Amino acid sequence: MLEALLRLQRHLVENPSRGRSYEILSFMVKTGLARPDCTEKLTFEAKTLLAGCGTAVEQEMDPKTWVPSISILRRALCLAQVACFEQRLQLGYQPGGGRGNVSLYWLELESEGGLAQAAENPSPIVLYRRSANGTIRPSLVARLFLRDGEMRNLSARGLTFLSSILLSSALWIAMLGMMLLNLALRDGPITMGSLITLCLTLVGFVFIWREVYSPWFRVIDDCVVKAPHWVSAFKEVNCELEMFRHEKYRWTRLVRFSADCPICGSNIELQSGKPDQNPPLVGRCVESPHAHVYSFDRMTLRGVYLGPTMASLKDY
Repeated sequence: MLEALLRLQRHLVENPSRGRSYEILSFMVKTGLARPDCTEKLTFEAKTLLAGCGTAVEQEMDPKTWVPSISILRRALCLAQVACFEQRLQLGYQPGGGRGNVSLYWLELESEGGLAQAAENPSPIVLYRRSANGTIRPSLVARLFLRDGEMRNLSARGLTFLSSILLSSALWIAMLGMMLLNLALRDGPITMGSLITLCLTLVGFVFIWREVYSPWFRVIDDCVVKAPHWVSAFKEVNCELEMFRHEKYRWTRLVRFSADCPICGSNIELQSGKPDQNPPLVGRCVESPHAHVYSFDRMTLRGVYLGPTMASLKDY
């Protein structure tokens, strides 16, 4: 048991992966090795795994929701152990049920049934998580209108901001038109300086339009778009803008959609569908963004596999 734990720990250190499943495995291995007797069975509750691996924001989540499914954890454990003649580890699981009965997880030496368990094909369906309201911190500028990370569109604050976006985008287009007209009416032949000025003007216009104005127009039709970098705080990465209806009003909020990859156990983030997918947003595994690709449904928080033909685990 000790040798198997040390081999798994060494592999996780030498091959770091971004994913909740691998963080949980590292925590279980580290805790198991810290005991005087590593051969004794050590069980973990979901709340223990959350307390040991979750961030400060995630500590408020339901532990049963935070911990990935047992199939994803077993998949990650299988991929984290290189093929060898020595006996490997498997993940034991006892589902909870009823009052006072909690789910338990533990590491143990692989039994004969472990090989069949590890050879199961991964599920083609992923379950997305939506971050709680106020979890994603807006930037100092965005806090003026996205108080606590959200705003009601028809409130005074929302109307002021949306009107400013509409007015400033119109002024931005007018400025581009004036600069192009000025270049067109300039006397004399076209010079290299004029061409450089034209190129810089067009590149600057496209960049500002995509980063500042375009997401606020697209979110009306798409409901979910990638948030501009200037809207979220510096430490907040990979978050989205979501427009939704609550009771009689429409709201806009900063949110993050994520999931656990059923193929490798890493994190799934929403990214652009281009160039290999048709939908505007798809779920991409951070460790294999072009092979482990999934659709995204905002209402059901589910997605199906969109990547290339998926081999069984025996072929990996």
